This record gives sequence, C-alpha cells and structure tokens, in this order.
Amino acid sequence: MNQPALPAPFADLAHLAAEPTIEQAQALGRALNAVPALQAWLRQQRELTVRALLDGPYTKEDLAPRLEVSPQRVADIASGHGRTKAKRNASA
Repeated sequence: MNQPALPAPFADLAHLAAEPTIEQAQALGRALNAVPALQAWLRQQRELTVRALLDGPYTKEDLAPRLEVSPQRVADIASGHGRTKAKRNASA
C-alpha cells in the first residue's frame, strides 16, 4: 500500500509510518488525540507572531498577500478571532 507523503511541517513524525506494531498504533492514536491541542498552540503562536509583525513595520495590507489571506483576515488573526462559525443554539 502506498503511503501518502507527510506534510513538510510534520516530517518529524514520519517514524510513526514504520513497520506496523501495536506501539506504532498507540503512538498514532496519541498523536491524533493531541491534534486539537496542537491546533490551539499553532493558532496562538500565529496570533502572537502576526500581532508582533503588525506592531512593527508591517501593515495588514503588507502581510495579507504574504499570508495568502485578506487584510481583514490578518486583523482577525491578530485579534484572536477564529474562522469557525458561532456555535448554533441546539434548541433553535
């Protein structure tokens, strides 16, 4: 079976695609379960980085094309706003 290539930022996890073992399955499960925490950390680091860049010599118009987002999205990232839509009221 052909293994899909691991995205470059996660190349250090490539060892988890080694010979199938129970330990490998356990490690993959732990990695999958930790994805939400990883996403939260990445979002926080991106927010801090974009905010620092905006506090420096860059404007949101400077950063937008380099981050491949709109200037409004740059502002949203810097202020901690996520892309997810507001949770709907279950009784609605």
